[in-house]
Amino acid sequence: YIADNAALVTVTLPSTASVGAIVEVAGKGAGGWKIAQNSGQTINFGSVATTAGVGGSLASTNRYDCIRVVCVTANTTWVVFSSVGNITVV
Repeated sequence: YIADNAALVTVTLPSTASVGAIVEVAGKGAGGWKIAQNSGQTINFGSVATTAGVGGSLASTNRYDCIRVVCVTANTTWVVFSSVGNITVV
């Protein structure tokens, strides 16, 4: 996904994902981006994990921040494979 909007772009992880599924977001618009989660999902970013479920998220802090996350447990657990910028973990 290319987040190209003056307002925040929210990308929600798929509720059904097989191991190896990848979601990539590249920032372009001034509004930045946010990766939202569904119930029961978590994203691990190094030694830090998002809050489990719909309260957790990752977000850009700068316009051109980018991220790639990969599903490591079907439907529920994701890992940040690579990122550019200072990503906010909630």
